[in-house]
Amino acid sequence: MASSSVRIASAALLGLLLMSCSSILEAIPEPSGPAPSLAAVAAELRRVAAEAKLPDPLEFGGPIEAAPVTVAPWIICLRSATPGPARPTYALFYRDAKLVSWRFSAIVDRCEEQTFSPLN
Repeated sequence: MASSSVRIASAALLGLLLMSCSSILEAIPEPSGPAPSLAAVAAELRRVAAEAKLPDPLEFGGPIEAAPVTVAPWIICLRSATPGPARPTYALFYRDAKLVSWRFSAIVDRCEEQTFSPLN
């Protein structure tokens, strides 16, 4: 009877150790890969701007490394250079120089902190 209790306790301890190892492995970030180059993504930026109905001229910021909680390791920020009260900024997420997704930028994206350059 005592040996079965020891086996159950050992199995429970082993299970806890394995669960803690898997959570540590999940927390290790994946390598970010190279940042996307403007030459490679300029046409994509224009396509997203057209879908978002951003008026010309356009400007971009980045690429910047994304926070570890985001869907991809790189962000390029995009907005219209036309001044106005409602000038939305979009965050475009890249992995391996490919667009993964895009949306309105959030504080965590840090787009408002970026220096924007004209998209020619």
